[in-house]
Amino acid sequence: MEAKGSESSGGSENLPFRLVDQQSQTVLLRAEDILGFFVDPDQTPPDLVTFTGVQHLGTGRGKTEEAELQVVDRHGERIGAYYLGRVRAARSRTPDVNDERNPEVPYDFFGFTEEFPEAGRIWKRWAGAGPVESGEWARVPAGWQESWLHVVQTSWFTTGRRATRYRGGGTVELDGSLITGRDAFYCALGEAANGPRGYFGSNLDALFDCLRTARADGTAPFELVWREQAASRAALGADFTGQVLGLLGECGVTVRSD
Repeated sequence: MEAKGSESSGGSENLPFRLVDQQSQTVLLRAEDILGFFVDPDQTPPDLVTFTGVQHLGTGRGKTEEAELQVVDRHGERIGAYYLGRVRAARSRTPDVNDERNPEVPYDFFGFTEEFPEAGRIWKRWAGAGPVESGEWARVPAGWQESWLHVVQTSWFTTGRRATRYRGGGTVELDGSLITGRDAFYCALGEAANGPRGYFGSNLDALFDCLRTARADGTAPFELVWREQAASRAALGADFTGQVLGLLGECGVTVRSD
């Protein structure tokens, strides 16, 4: 169901974040950015989450028990979502979005945060981007890759896809030279199996779910051509690499190094 008052085309490229009352599907606000929601795991969560660059503010609803934070692309299509439950506006007055160019609107999320500090920047990048390109994840700083994987997984399921393989063809090519750690491995594997910004697991259990679901769907087992496997093994460690290879073999995937 589309939120009431949401843009279906155009006009959303600078407003990727919106707060929605799930029960009524009313848009409470649209904003350019959100501060204090995506945090470092070691960071003490702020008391308030602040929406900045608010250019739409609903009237008469400063509190809701069924809130959802949505991320939308420049066409107004939802690409990510977080169920928040209870939220409450913490403003002393209602900003006039006609008079204030970029008002800030604080909200109390009652301690709800996401421990992926770069996710907000990545969502903004995705929301305003043009055509999706291969290898985007490898061109961001290494410290962003955990957040990138989180955004990939969240977007994948928000947009109605499942933990399975969608791309056809019997061969998947994985570039091991780009793999610098486990997050990078899952980013690379998701792209190899399901295309740019594709998901194919974010840990071993999730990888098994993807392999098992594909098998249940009747998808033929694929051959994984793992290029530069020695380089990625050095980055991932022999134990983890062995677990991955064992899981792939258990699920009927033939692995060939190249």
